[in-house]
Amino acid sequence: MSRKHSLAEVSELIKYTLFTDYLDLDLAKKEVPISLLIIANAESGKTSVVDQFYPATGLLRLGDVTAYGLEKYFLEGMKDGSIKRLFIPDLINSTSRKKETVDTLITFLNSYISWEGVTAIATYAMKLIDLKEPLRGSLISTVTPQDFNRIWKAIAATGFLSRLIPVSYAYAETTTRDIFKDIFEQNDGWGKIKLDLPTDKTAILLKPILAKQLEGVARLVGKQASVYGFRAARALMMLCKAKALSEGRQEANQEDIDRVIYLATKFVKLPASLEIK
Repeated sequence: MSRKHSLAEVSELIKYTLFTDYLDLDLAKKEVPISLLIIANAESGKTSVVDQFYPATGLLRLGDVTAYGLEKYFLEGMKDGSIKRLFIPDLINSTSRKKETVDTLITFLNSYISWEGVTAIATYAMKLIDLKEPLRGSLISTVTPQDFNRIWKAIAATGFLSRLIPVSYAYAETTTRDIFKDIFEQNDGWGKIKLDLPTDKTAILLKPILAKQLEGVARLVGKQASVYGFRAARALMMLCKAKALSEGRQEANQEDIDRVIYLATKFVKLPASLEIK
């Protein structure tokens, strides 16, 4: 069994996450596209599982990033919407600089992925820039459990991690053996997944009677970050809407609710003894 096949459900979760960038969201209800933090051991394919979808419209891949670099090179694209989501393959690279640089980046990303948005940008290397319209977008990044624990201690108080949906997994021994077999047979490729993303934002209906079924999972996700789970509830609702959008429907149904609950229960958690079989 290839890693691509063993991580098919993680890929599905990423797919719906990318579709949330194309939902017509209500800022008055604090709706924003979903941001993911994928947490898995080294050699677990966490970067490759996202790279399957790259390049994709609106997705910017950055191996290393600072707030200054984002402002200097990518601000216009982020403002005009041609850049909708940042993909930072290894968050530890961007959080291993000096404290002032890291603090500025985390402050920027914290606002960027929230409903409030970025209203001004300032770093030690540039003057304050006031933005006429709040800058909003989304993020996918990856990290190992060991590095996650270090980052958690350093920036937990900022609220940044509570705005990211944690996706965690590990390989079972049977999967590990299958991957070794694929490597030796030179059959360990990933390939690409091309998404049929919309050209415009689309409104998707999710009836309250269905949405309320997400409360239990939202509470569990929030508890891990020592919060109530309100942001998690909104994120899970976005996933349900995104699944409907990816299938060409304008209304989420019970099947969407059931599938998102299944995926969230299995993968949306902080590092633990989770195994992919």
